[in-house]
Amino acid sequence: MAEHPTRIVLVGFMGAGKSAVGARLAERLGYRFEDMDRRIEERTGLTIAALFEERGEKSFRKEERREAAALAVLDRRVVAAGGGAFVHPRTRALLRENALTVWLRCDLETLLRRIPADGARPLAGNRAIMRALLAEREPSYRQADLAVDTSEATPQEVADLIVDLIERRTAGER
Repeated sequence: MAEHPTRIVLVGFMGAGKSAVGARLAERLGYRFEDMDRRIEERTGLTIAALFEERGEKSFRKEERREAAALAVLDRRVVAAGGGAFVHPRTRALLRENALTVWLRCDLETLLRRIPADGARPLAGNRAIMRALLAEREPSYRQADLAVDTSEATPQEVADLIVDLIERRTAGER
């Protein structure tokens, strides 16, 4: 069997399961799991919500790009990208660098059930904005190398499916 990709980057909307799937996928592959949002919070000392509130979205996107650059040089990683990271061309290019990108696709109704409107996610409080954001971001997500629907599957089932797709891909099946 051919080698797995050096880095796997999970992209998709908030609530699609990037962190839950990513942790299981990393464990299954023997890789290290990296959550971009958590790394940003650790580095800045602020929650994502506080970053948005205190410094604005533009500053947050700059932090996200910086984090993508730091992750681009690490091997044997599964990365959960922030929900909007793949939308920005420079950040998307960094995330794709020597990586396999996987869009975790999820239907809107499931996303709305999974995401509490509690302020923890700055863009989740307004459900109309969420609908518009999902529609706006989907063309960027479609640029990922693979797509897996997470609407009805458990995180472990999705991780197992991704491993299967990677193994078929590295074996040249497609």
